[in-house]
Amino acid sequence: TRVANLPLVSSAYDMVSTAYASTKESHPYVKSVCDAAEKGVKTLTAAAVSGAQPILTKLEPQISTANEYACKGLDKLEEKLPILQQPTEKVVGWGGQTRLSFPPSPALFNLSS
Repeated sequence: TRVANLPLVSSAYDMVSTAYASTKESHPYVKSVCDAAEKGVKTLTAAAVSGAQPILTKLEPQISTANEYACKGLDKLEEKLPILQQPTEKVVGWGGQTRLSFPPSPALFNLSS
């Protein structure tokens, strides 16, 4: 959840979701294929979750420890890459043109510390 809430990640997800929905709406054949694929993924996901639940319950302490380490790593990543706090629109211009200079400024990635 924490990664999904990063502005760069959540705004990129929103952009991709909008493009996907628009493509499905504009192309009936693509829509039918995507709908079938989505239904299959939902069915497989439901089966995997119900089958994995006993294992997840048993491994809960290990999962909790791994989550703590992942959160600490994410803290460091957010500190080193402040670009993660920017929405996609600020990082990438419309039409695929990047607004970053190449090579990017070290300040963007906080490489000096």
